[in-house]
Amino acid sequence: MLNTDNLVIAEEILFIATVITYLVSSVLYIWHLVTRNRRAVVMGFVLLALGLVAQTASLLLRWYTSGHAPMSDTYESLSLFAWGVVLAFIITERFYPVKSAGAIVVPSAFLISLVALIFYEDPADLVPALQSYWLWIHVSIAMIAYGLFALAFGAGFFYIVQEYLLKKQYENVKTAFVLLLAGLGAVLGLWFGSWWSEPEMVIDAAGNPDKIYAGIDIIKIIGSLAVGLLLGLILGSLAGRGAARPAFSTRLPSLDVLDEVSYRAIAIGFPMLTIGIATGAIWADIAWGRWWGWDPKETWSAITWFYYGAYLHTRLTLGWRGRHSALIAVTGMAVVLFTYFGVNFLLSGLHAYA
Repeated sequence: MLNTDNLVIAEEILFIATVITYLVSSVLYIWHLVTRNRRAVVMGFVLLALGLVAQTASLLLRWYTSGHAPMSDTYESLSLFAWGVVLAFIITERFYPVKSAGAIVVPSAFLISLVALIFYEDPADLVPALQSYWLWIHVSIAMIAYGLFALAFGAGFFYIVQEYLLKKQYENVKTAFVLLLAGLGAVLGLWFGSWWSEPEMVIDAAGNPDKIYAGIDIIKIIGSLAVGLLLGLILGSLAGRGAARPAFSTRLPSLDVLDEVSYRAIAIGFPMLTIGIATGAIWADIAWGRWWGWDPKETWSAITWFYYGAYLHTRLTLGWRGRHSALIAVTGMAVVLFTYFGVNFLLSGLHAYA
């Protein structure tokens, strides 16, 4: 009989190894983008694949020790999200020359995994409503769809950068990197601020605990947001300055390849999201006796569905290509992030993770 405590420790060690592996792989992919060092990208891919294997083993151990699919809390769902991002990128890289996109996609997977590690909790029993095989069907399909949308985001961003480089609009290249990393810094700042702002009962002289608590809470969140935004602006400025030169264009895939990858990722991700929403509706009917209840997560999932449906409509019906499609793919990631993270941390509902 296997010792459950030892398996839990092994699962955590494997996930820590995953985070470290993704970090080193991120550095190598960025180094390849900067220097075009082929050895760096080969090693980066090998480490990324090893990290995916370690993460898969970690998820399977979590499944075994908890007795249910690892999709019930923040740590598990974030780990699965990162897994979906990496899997989508590894498969795509085998068919398209998009190694440069790894400089965005792999660090994104690392950051998601790092935050998952911060939220790590020991395996716990599921509440009755979650004790269904529909859980892993619904969540796993949705996570893979989100991973594909993240891939479309990376390809779309580099499409915009490549187009600016070819047109010698170097200031726009700098602006693109500043906006990207400042936005990422702001998201991470809000994230850490929400995690840092644990409930604290403090009572002032007037006996008003809510006012003091709200003040402490908002100071922590605003402070974390400011730090994340500042770091993002600094890193974005440095990255933009390094990318805003003619030689950088030769290190990126062609516009046609980037446009194709972004489109294919969404073309596959959209029906998977559709299936994910449909299986969620079936599960909701079984668990709560209704298909749809306008829960915040349900509402924002519908918004995400309509958003990417609009992308496909404009492309297939109106013939949009290139920059227009790339902009939709890039801004769509903000919708995905709010659907996945913003709803969990800012809005209450049946889908909010503990």
